[in-house]
Amino acid sequence: MAYTIQSFLDTFKPYAINDMKTSGILASLTAAQAFIESNKGNSGLTTKANNLFGIKGKYNGQSVSMLTTEYYNGVKQRVYQDFRKYPSWQESVNDHSAMFNRLARYENLRNCQDYEEACTNVKKDGYATAPTYTQTLMNPIKKYKLWMWDYEVLKLYAPSKLRTIKQGADGGGVYLLQTLLVQNGYKLDCDGQFGGQTDYVLRAYQEKNGLTIDGICGPKTWSKIKQ
Repeated sequence: MAYTIQSFLDTFKPYAINDMKTSGILASLTAAQAFIESNKGNSGLTTKANNLFGIKGKYNGQSVSMLTTEYYNGVKQRVYQDFRKYPSWQESVNDHSAMFNRLARYENLRNCQDYEEACTNVKKDGYATAPTYTQTLMNPIKKYKLWMWDYEVLKLYAPSKLRTIKQGADGGGVYLLQTLLVQNGYKLDCDGQFGGQTDYVLRAYQEKNGLTIDGICGPKTWSKIKQ
């Protein structure tokens, strides 16, 4: 039976979250790439090879040949490529993040906590040739609030591992900050968007707690607010 959007997300969520805990690759990025590349778990490549991400080559000597779309100098072409064949979805997810942590060109994805930055970088790093790939990834993240998956992991991070964020940022890190401010007695909409309201409340928190009043949640602010 084919996966629906919801059944795919429900099935895939544990893979993405558990992977982020060990690999440091954003769960939202992993989920968005699997969502798009596998057609929500229903692509021929995923069905035949448990390959959720369109990773080419061989896995433990196993591969399948599939017709795919590539862009060469901006020109769309249909060509056959060898794609890795995995025993299960788990190996596919693990191999996907292992590639990001192994190859130097993907260094900017490691412990990135901003999904927009991650989606921009993965295209810039050469993962896909489609010119609209960045926006294509961000669409399901925003529509289905996949950044909430990042929050579930980021709330477990030690303050020293949390990235500095300021006005204009969004995603799981912002939602974590907003949630912590609310827990400290401030009224604030927890929407994952670091706008003027969050900036105002953060500055009030910083003033009250003897921190530099700059509206930037850096190491000292994270350390204080996560106590």
